[in-house]
Amino acid sequence: MDVTSSRVPTNGFETFYHQAGAADATPVILLHGSGPGANAMSNWVHALPFLGERYRAIAPDIAGFGDSQHHAPPSGAAAWIEVWTAQVIALMDGLGIAKAHLVGNSMGGGVTLQLLRRHPERFERIVLMGAVGAPFTATPGLQRGWGYYRTGTEEELAYLVRKFLHNPEVLGGDVEAIAKQRYGLVMQERIRRQFEAMFPGDAQVHVDAFVVPEHELRAMAHPTLVTHGREDFFIPTSTSLYVAERMPNAQLHMFHHCGHWIQIEQRQAFNQLVLDFLDGRFG
Repeated sequence: MDVTSSRVPTNGFETFYHQAGAADATPVILLHGSGPGANAMSNWVHALPFLGERYRAIAPDIAGFGDSQHHAPPSGAAAWIEVWTAQVIALMDGLGIAKAHLVGNSMGGGVTLQLLRRHPERFERIVLMGAVGAPFTATPGLQRGWGYYRTGTEEELAYLVRKFLHNPEVLGGDVEAIAKQRYGLVMQERIRRQFEAMFPGDAQVHVDAFVVPEHELRAMAHPTLVTHGREDFFIPTSTSLYVAERMPNAQLHMFHHCGHWIQIEQRQAFNQLVLDFLDGRFG
């Protein structure tokens, strides 16, 4: 399945996105996470072409990541949440998409929940993957990830890449190569400036900014698949249980022997599970 890339204007800056699948197929938007050097393709390199066989799969670089650079970066996750949610809606409007399925990984899952708060009518089936949005104490892993530039070394980046996975061997020994490639990105001034603006100071403040009030979760009636890696080093599994217990049409799938990068470490099982869910075979 061919993957194409393009840009669309979104609220004063351009959103860079990848797309696979027929233009008239049901759209699925995939939102990536917030690790240093993250972008759409680093998260969705396997899922995008797979889902494109059946759907119009669209994976944008969220503002401040990859090639979607915001020209006036605000400070703190609470302010960025407003940028990110408005960006997704502008992307949909720019591409002529009235409604879409939504898949959110980690921070992208938090953005997904914030979109459901603001624009529930624009979305149908929802997939969350190791998502923020529930109350929890910021883990040491998240503190190191969001506070990466306190050290800013290639060695620290390699450490984080290893910790994204329960078994780093699934990368075929390429951890250092991936870290080196990402390091070239994170050392770009435009990338660093925007990432540091997202998560300054105490990580707990930014975790709390994503929290959805319990009564609002209970009102989110979208069919929802909540997924989590049991050995996730960054986001505790309790967050997904919290969300799944409160969203009325949610169910939880826990991947054993799996870290934060379910879509990489358990890609075949994850892709098939998501496809079956979006197809309505369950949930």
